[in-house]
Amino acid sequence: MHAAAAREGVQLLPLSGFRSVARQTAIIRRKLAEGQALPAILRLVAAPGCSEHHTGRALDLGDVNHVGLDVDFAQTPAFRWLEKRAAQFGFRLSYPRKNRHGIGYEPWHWFWQG
Repeated sequence: MHAAAAREGVQLLPLSGFRSVARQTAIIRRKLAEGQALPAILRLVAAPGCSEHHTGRALDLGDVNHVGLDVDFAQTPAFRWLEKRAAQFGFRLSYPRKNRHGIGYEPWHWFWQG
């Protein structure tokens, strides 16, 4: 998928892949220490043991001009390319707007379903 995107002038950057339960726990603890409320955290960060990242099949993607994990990624050529082509490589957007899981919109989070 990376090579196909590059051939079309899109530079996909993997920002995050496999994440252990311990790493997921550390992320949540850090956000709690920053003063964020647990319900708000859990809208964008899965509870330890429940993340697609634990499977090794989830990727958080950016591009050379956008490396932040935020909704602005949806405005990039990389996201538009992923919308059109990712399914051809077995990937799906895990958390579109108003998804059935109640997770916040994550245009950067893609899951390989094979």
